[in-house]
Amino acid sequence: MGSRRTELPGQENVYAAADLWVDCALRSDGSLFTPGTPIWTPEWLGEVHERFLNHPDESSDNFYAKMEGQLADSPPEVYQLMGELLYVHFLVIWEGAMRRATKRLRIDSVLRMSPSPVTIPSETDGGLGPGIAHPGTAFNTFRPFQVGFIIEFVEQWKELPRIERDRLLSDPWGFKKFIESGIWGTPSYNTSFIPRSALMQTPNHQAAARPQCSALLHLIFPDTFEGIVSAAHKARIAAWGRQIFGLERTDDVDRDLQRIRPRAEANYGNNITYYEREVYPLWQGGDASPPADDTLATELYFQDASFLREVETLLEEKKQVIFYGPPGTGKTYVAKELAKHLADGDENRVTLVQFHPSYAYEDFVQGYRPTLDGKQAGFGLADGPLLQAANAAREDESGAKHFLVIDEINRGNLAKVFGELYFLLEYRDEELRLQYSREEDDPFWLPENLYVIGTMNTADRSIALVDLALRRRFYFVEFHPDEPPVKGLLSRFLERNDLSGMGWVASFVDKANKELADHEAAIGPSHFMKPNLDKAMARRIWKHAIRPYLEERLQDEGESTRRTRLDKFDALWAGLSGDTPPAPTEPGVNGAPDAAD
Repeated sequence: MGSRRTELPGQENVYAAADLWVDCALRSDGSLFTPGTPIWTPEWLGEVHERFLNHPDESSDNFYAKMEGQLADSPPEVYQLMGELLYVHFLVIWEGAMRRATKRLRIDSVLRMSPSPVTIPSETDGGLGPGIAHPGTAFNTFRPFQVGFIIEFVEQWKELPRIERDRLLSDPWGFKKFIESGIWGTPSYNTSFIPRSALMQTPNHQAAARPQCSALLHLIFPDTFEGIVSAAHKARIAAWGRQIFGLERTDDVDRDLQRIRPRAEANYGNNITYYEREVYPLWQGGDASPPADDTLATELYFQDASFLREVETLLEEKKQVIFYGPPGTGKTYVAKELAKHLADGDENRVTLVQFHPSYAYEDFVQGYRPTLDGKQAGFGLADGPLLQAANAAREDESGAKHFLVIDEINRGNLAKVFGELYFLLEYRDEELRLQYSREEDDPFWLPENLYVIGTMNTADRSIALVDLALRRRFYFVEFHPDEPPVKGLLSRFLERNDLSGMGWVASFVDKANKELADHEAAIGPSHFMKPNLDKAMARRIWKHAIRPYLEERLQDEGESTRRTRLDKFDALWAGLSGDTPPAPTEPGVNGAPDAAD
């Protein structure tokens, strides 16, 4: 036993899905989505091979647009097989790199191309999350090769005699030799799998296919091969383990890892993964970043984890931070996800509240609210979200971190909403009686393990107008499209979600912000961060969200200047999107024509 099945909640469904696939595709010719239907057959694999692998699409379209063209007019079984191939491809991908909903969306988009579409059954859907490993950029950049590797492998697997297939499924190392021969293209063992298609014989296929090969090895033999898809990570772990445990190097990195595992568990605990916070820096180097920060940064499409670590440091120093910047820069989403992350994933330790102009101290801290006792109406003293979060943190004997996330904090009358809490935000070791405290009530204080993250839109109200007393009690962290972590975020989102053909949208946002030249009201990337973004959706967002926003921001400019600037935005959109350029603005018309019409 050289490896261990990973044991995060829900991962048992991933391994169950892998077992089901082995039964459906490697032991028989069945189906993952419609049991009893012959889908993983030599006939349909050959059809997919011919249409998808032998006719690579070199255009700039995204993976799924290319596939739609390659599979056009195929029988329903071909579309279903491609959907099931993607399902297998997605199994290993950790949900921080691709969410379950995105995986399902991608598979459904292929299944809906069919003249007789099927759906992913509920009992199979669980296998799409939470994944096993972070696959790196290769699983996005080289997806055609990843899927192509599975096609070629299963197709040639079907050519083996049944007795040989049964033997290899009971021999992990013999199976490895067979499947890896499909990477190197050289015979090995008693039988060999050699790429035959136009796509899989290109120079890129080796590096592109290796992560998928490692994924299949772990999914099929999880007790032999580690749940690691990066060849570089395997090599580093093996080198580290050989050095600290005094082991000789073999000619197979997976055999090295198999010998290292029991020794690593003896030192660092049973069922460890090499990406745990205590173990990860050991083989990456002493200054390596904690993997939890790195995985959250990937999930948020940040360049790296440095921003998250800086915010965590600010929270430890002052206990309160405010994220500020233009709308659409992800402030609220990051605040919620970071709070949940720092609360170890326990959403019960995260309280979310949104301020608005009518929000009062009685809503936020404590006040009297209507009650009904039987048929008798009255009023009772009730705690608001601040006291609820503070009491939960104070009563938590473990001292675990609790978080209060205040969205749009500057939309409330802060002096009235916070009241005497201004004092406690700065002096956590002090006590005072609340406005509605009774004589028998104990004094109130803010516990050290309660942290506050606020968000504010600078387009609504300048940060300079925020109460100075509040400013002194918070650290302020800027979110702006031209600065990390927001800079480049839309491009990374489009790339990682197989939307590279929509890259012109990121260019439009960048150029429009330069033209707008309004630091506090720049266009944020989240307007276009949709996993199913296409040109039609982008056009709707431009027409119904971005352009009205630009008109509003330019209201204070002279009419002639305003029309000229709107014309520039229309022309910029048309030039990058390929839409028909708008007609010139007629004198006396309020605003430029809409390029999206």
